[in-house]
Amino acid sequence: MSRYDLYTASIGVLSVFFSMAVFEGDLSVAAKIFLMIIGAAIFAHSAYTLYMRANVENRQPKKFTRQAPESNAISKISLLDKKGEVVTSWELYGKTSAVIGKDVGENFVDIDLSQNPYAALVDVEHAVLNYADGNWYIEDLDSRNGIAIKKFGQEKIFKLSSLQPCKLDFGDVIFIGVCQLKLN
Repeated sequence: MSRYDLYTASIGVLSVFFSMAVFEGDLSVAAKIFLMIIGAAIFAHSAYTLYMRANVENRQPKKFTRQAPESNAISKISLLDKKGEVVTSWELYGKTSAVIGKDVGENFVDIDLSQNPYAALVDVEHAVLNYADGNWYIEDLDSRNGIAIKKFGQEKIFKLSSLQPCKLDFGDVIFIGVCQLKLN
């Protein structure tokens, strides 16, 4: 709260005490009514000023600066080819989970790898992505060929344990069989 707001609030409170003192004083009824109306007007003006200042401050446009990606900035996942170029992408923004696998018969998945040349290495429901506490996690659904992850900025590839969630970060690459999925 700014100094101006404190002064305005103080004037409003003092106007209430002023009105109470006038009411208890030895003045004529007309004088009491007149002075109480002035006290109420000062209070109303103070309250209105504080209200308008609060709303104007909240309506000012926010200045956005471009920041480095954070772990919760993941908004899509992209399938990469052997050269590391994007083949296709799926949006994750606004979702809380996504199943990775193959659309087969009545089974529908969010990230369908059935058209990939290496689809034979992908289970029908291979893995699941879950969003919790501002982060994305991946969990191997006890697949035949498992899941591995290459953390952003590292060369080592980590194999995941089955049914154990693993936190994902922006730029990580997920290996489903030999399919590569990059988090953007």
